[in-house]
Amino acid sequence: MTIVYAAYVPNAPFLIAPAAFGGAGQGTVQALGGLDVPERYRPEVIVVSSPHWVSPSGFRVNVSARPRQIFDFSGFPEALSQVRYAPEGEPGLARRIVEAAHRAGVPAETTAEWGLDHGAWAPLLHLVPEATVPVLPTSIVARDPELHRRWGRALREVLEHDGRRIAFLATGSIVHNFGRFDPDPRARWPEGEAIEREMVTRVLDLDAEGLARFDRRKWELVQPEGALGPLFTLLGTLAAPVRTRQVFHESAFGGFSLTTIEFVPEELARTLGAPQPTGPVTPPAARGRAD
Repeated sequence: MTIVYAAYVPNAPFLIAPAAFGGAGQGTVQALGGLDVPERYRPEVIVVSSPHWVSPSGFRVNVSARPRQIFDFSGFPEALSQVRYAPEGEPGLARRIVEAAHRAGVPAETTAEWGLDHGAWAPLLHLVPEATVPVLPTSIVARDPELHRRWGRALREVLEHDGRRIAFLATGSIVHNFGRFDPDPRARWPEGEAIEREMVTRVLDLDAEGLARFDRRKWELVQPEGALGPLFTLLGTLAAPVRTRQVFHESAFGGFSLTTIEFVPEELARTLGAPQPTGPVTPPAARGRAD
């Protein structure tokens, strides 16, 4: 079975408890919950790529039966470190993915040393709040977009033949410039938002090449989280005609964007009927094409 659902979602710590951060991220939390992923798409496994797990010499896939929860942040309210999210893992799938990567000439290994960092569990907390779906964490590398797309294609080879309903989750923020931080959670950065709109247009058009060749000056200005490694991986996993939709967008603390984009196979989208956007969107909300 092909991937039944994929999404690029924010992962900021303030999504864990927006009230503790002046309400920053509250709209995104509501939008993520409103997607109703467990009931609408019924995933049996979720593969997640977080920009916080960067491996130095090839991709890594967590092989733990229950990946440990990692609190990779500091200086925030203690309550954030009390939140628990503990889904099962997918050791067998992890091994098959690494085998497929080797056949494709993509460097990859299994490991039990990492787990679910907040780049993975902060959005999952709202997408699948009961942690009832097994989650398989994967890393990114400090390499070019094309390698991440090749990695995504290796993932696709395995996921399409797994026989279960698979969801793929890539996380991060397109605008992620700490130099623009403003203590006001409602602070905006119009220039950064304009650049992001250009980048989102390419994502909605599934234009991975255009995104990879995006204006370097603008790219360096907004400083995309993880150099968009998770997003390029996601784009590599897509094969069938896909309907894209920007679900929600908001900005926080001046230098950070929270943009949610979903990718649904066209045939499934027609069957289910796409839900309406749940908040402010930039640019047009629904597009798609074949890879």
